[in-house]
Amino acid sequence: MLVELDIKNFAIIKALKVRFQEHMTVLIGETGAGKSIIIDAVSLLMGGRGQKEMVRSGEKKAVVTGLFEIGEDSQKITNLCEKYGLPDSDGQLVISRELAVKGRNVVRINGQLTTINVLRELGNYLVDIHGQNDQQILMDQDRQIDLVDNYASDEFKDQLKQYQDEFVTWQKLTDRLNHLKSDAQELAQKQDILTFQNEELSSANLTDPNEDEQLEEEYNELNNYQKIVDTANYLMQLYDDEEHGIETLVGNAQQAANDLTTYGSKFKDIAKTIDDGVYALSDARSELSNVLDEMDFDEERFQYVTNRLDLLNSLKKKYGPSLQDVFAFYEKVKKELGQYQTGGLDEEKLQKSVTAIEQKLTERADKLHQAREKVARSLEEKIKQELADLYMAKARFAIAISPTKTFTKKGTDEVVFLIAPNPGEDLLPLVKIVSGGEQSRLILALKAIFSRVEPVGTMIFDEIDTGVSGRVSAAIGEKLHSIGEHKQVIAITHSPQVAAASDQKYLVAKQVKDGATYTQIGPLTQEETVTAIAEMMAGSDVTQAAKQNAKDLMRSFKKKK
Repeated sequence: MLVELDIKNFAIIKALKVRFQEHMTVLIGETGAGKSIIIDAVSLLMGGRGQKEMVRSGEKKAVVTGLFEIGEDSQKITNLCEKYGLPDSDGQLVISRELAVKGRNVVRINGQLTTINVLRELGNYLVDIHGQNDQQILMDQDRQIDLVDNYASDEFKDQLKQYQDEFVTWQKLTDRLNHLKSDAQELAQKQDILTFQNEELSSANLTDPNEDEQLEEEYNELNNYQKIVDTANYLMQLYDDEEHGIETLVGNAQQAANDLTTYGSKFKDIAKTIDDGVYALSDARSELSNVLDEMDFDEERFQYVTNRLDLLNSLKKKYGPSLQDVFAFYEKVKKELGQYQTGGLDEEKLQKSVTAIEQKLTERADKLHQAREKVARSLEEKIKQELADLYMAKARFAIAISPTKTFTKKGTDEVVFLIAPNPGEDLLPLVKIVSGGEQSRLILALKAIFSRVEPVGTMIFDEIDTGVSGRVSAAIGEKLHSIGEHKQVIAITHSPQVAAASDQKYLVAKQVKDGATYTQIGPLTQEETVTAIAEMMAGSDVTQAAKQNAKDLMRSFKKKK
């Protein structure tokens, strides 16, 4: 339950701190005093959308902090705290939300920074806020199935989860199958392209990713064969000339260097270096002679190398830029083509898979339908009882379940709430005939039922008594009070009957000081409560008779309690 709410610089609120009690509390006050702003602040703590416009004019940031007591049965909250590593604080949660004018949004739970998504997930188990969204759900025929499912057992919800997991798989398979059918021509064209590419690369007999480099070297040698031979022969002539050849000249140099060594040891290194050079030149000549002996221009080989290089360069231009890239592309083509050939993209195989999962979905959907029928009948009776308490005893209410044309995320059921508010009228869809006051009573009836199974500890009602008065308002007050017996209820009201039914009354008042607007809130004493309810009944001119009427109204509710 919400124990304490601390608001700073939020909308027209400068600073406000209020402690709430168990059971039923009403917030009363003039229109525009800030009652709904307090609810907006609580909504912010549950992960509601925050906007910089919410920051009080002239301030840099707004801060809303709430202290919640966690009951012993709130294991889901404990599990979530453990899941997200949030500190445990002896059965309490302190939630803080900061909104800055510059757009910064800070969320803390028990002092630890966290995210909006975590806050929203926790909020589902803390507070249920009645507002315009409830009307939208009730009057949205597509979402009425959710109201039935929310009332179902945990076993049903597990079955629904299993169905939905398989439904996601079915969607993916059917989308893929439809894609195959609608794009068969495109896929056939792609297969033709892959087949051509595979045949082209296969016929190239690719075995070595470095083949192009090796062939380039061989081509360069063959293409320059005559130049190589002429240059090598010229080098041999330079070496072998008896009078001025390299061999003669270096021999003379070798002899002269050896002669120098007789004049001192410092010439030995020079002589050794020249000796090494002579031997190296001799080795080079021998190696060159061997190369010339082995060299032979092979026209057929030259043509093969030329053609092979043209082919590899063509492949690199298409699938490269490098030959390694061509190899990688070839592997990709074989893999994609293999999918066609092995049936990975085979329409018949996909159809079999779709048919198999549809059988499973049908079985699960049938079980969901049978369970929903039982839940719907039980819910119908309970709603009728609740409506009777709210002076709609003669209204007929039914939940119709009909089959859908195909599988949906919720199964194969379409749920429609039907109502005949008055005797003699036909049952018609709720969305077509219910007035604002009847909507409020239907929502309250549902809330009264779901409050016993919902995990939240606090339920907030923002003017659920709108559009009704008199004995209906009194019935709404009694219903809210009955919910408050096992949940904390906080209600904003302009109805004296609803106010009189509450356990605690808080007055929200607005003051203007030094040109600025301030909102304050505080509990009312017994005498202040009498006056406040008298004003709600008779206006600002409160007479002793009006006060007596207020006392009588409060006393009548005490007797019922």
